[in-house]
Amino acid sequence: MVSEQQKAKEKARLQAQFEQMWEELWQWRKEHPEAKLDEIVQQVTPRQRALMGELVVQLAKQAGSGVSVVGLVCEGCGEPLVYKGEPKRDVIHLEGEAELSRAYYYCDRCEAGLFPPGSTTGVGQT
Repeated sequence: MVSEQQKAKEKARLQAQFEQMWEELWQWRKEHPEAKLDEIVQQVTPRQRALMGELVVQLAKQAGSGVSVVGLVCEGCGEPLVYKGEPKRDVIHLEGEAELSRAYYYCDRCEAGLFPPGSTTGVGQT
């Protein structure tokens, strides 16, 4: 679970990113007074997607990254799962693109993996 201190830090970071985006777009518009609406949208959209992607990551990690989970066992065979680190994954969604890292656990016996709090998935499945 994210602490109140971490929550405030993440919120401030997102606000700073928004302010930077606003400043960049305001300056761009000043330098391109004849820009048409489509051109403005072309400037706004990638920045908006990056900002929303960051928000989605923050919300996804609100309950933590799964590193502190203990006593995980394989749903298939009951063997203890082994912590394998926090791989990063590019996620593309309707709100934008983001890089998300979460704890990954693996069962050597069943060759199944788990990204808490989700359930185990077979290797190669998405």
